[in-house]
Amino acid sequence: MHQGWYLPLFAFVLLAALDRRHKPDGAGYSRADRWLNLAGLAVQGVLVPLAGYAIATSLLKPKLPQLAGVLPLGWFGALLLNLIIVDFCYYWQHRLFHRVPFLWALHRCHHASPTLDVWATSRNSLAVNFLFVYLLLNPLLGFLCDSPDGFFVGAGLTAALDLWRHSRVAAPPALGTVLVTPWLHHLHHSPGGTNANFGANFILWDRCFGTARQAQAFPDRYGVSAPGAWRQFLFPW
Repeated sequence: MHQGWYLPLFAFVLLAALDRRHKPDGAGYSRADRWLNLAGLAVQGVLVPLAGYAIATSLLKPKLPQLAGVLPLGWFGALLLNLIIVDFCYYWQHRLFHRVPFLWALHRCHHASPTLDVWATSRNSLAVNFLFVYLLLNPLLGFLCDSPDGFFVGAGLTAALDLWRHSRVAAPPALGTVLVTPWLHHLHHSPGGTNANFGANFILWDRCFGTARQAQAFPDRYGVSAPGAWRQFLFPW
């Protein structure tokens, strides 16, 4: 396991324990929702990283050895490439997921969660996991960087922040001027907030492009209407 992936593993264990202390009365998952959450964690937490590793080592490295490490960014530059540039790409992809009907049908599984905590972070239809920029870009960019370790530490930090913003561990409001905090992302999961706060790491993209909305607490309601669990998970098959 790359050192960067210890970050989300540690974050998940810590946030899952803290979420138990912050769980509101009456909040919970049905059996089908729990299975969707676990399936998402298995796909996004295991299958997607393995697929990315296979692309970088079994496809790109033997086929394009002359391109390995051609981006002279250094460790810190490679870290910022992931945290900032990939995050910017994700912001626009996430907006498309909400604006294009077919992509929304793929993404709706994530928004159909009846509540939100760290367990629902990776809840998604199976197909959409393999369309995220994290799989489409990360193996290629990590391969091109002269310091792939820095790049993949950035990927691990992004994954840890993803877990945090889905958790119920609130942050000082001042952090919401830069980062996508749990309050801001939970608003995105409320019935009236799905067209706001699309960023992953940084709220700056939303501020720049007019999609930011402030939040001072967790919403009372979550979720959108969706078909049964298996139809959500296996859409469009």
